[in-house]
Amino acid sequence: MNSILHISKTIFQKSQVGFAAVTIRMSSNCVFCKIVSKETPSNILHEDDQFLVFPDISPAGKHHLLVIPKEHIVEIRSLTSKDIPLVQSMEQVGLSVLEKTGGDPRSCLTGFHWPLHSVSHLHMHVISPQVEGWVKSVQFSGCFFGSTESAVKMLEGK
Repeated sequence: MNSILHISKTIFQKSQVGFAAVTIRMSSNCVFCKIVSKETPSNILHEDDQFLVFPDISPAGKHHLLVIPKEHIVEIRSLTSKDIPLVQSMEQVGLSVLEKTGGDPRSCLTGFHWPLHSVSHLHMHVISPQVEGWVKSVQFSGCFFGSTESAVKMLEGK
């Protein structure tokens, strides 16, 4: 039987005054939760109290970043209107990291896969300058992907 075990982990993260112990709700079999807890290595480009940013392992463009919350949230549709600031913060962090890594925030795509997604942990894609390749163009089309703006509009109705 495959069941998801939700756990709370205490991790130590760097803060402005040293290291602080932080308890975060995670899923025991989620690859992104394992990246947050440092059980699985990743090229982390940014880490703060709420988010991690790292390159997508299957990039759809020259610059393709993922922004994830440290807390395990299944997907964009599990959020409500109260979570709009979270989504907006994810985008701000992603655009900042994009610029620092040589991408152009004025020429990019940000958003989420829905209704289908490959990893059941909320993650925002930040792609610049554009999606490349036929297969990736389908994956990031309006049928399978929604922009950050459309996600916010969807959440305003919840």
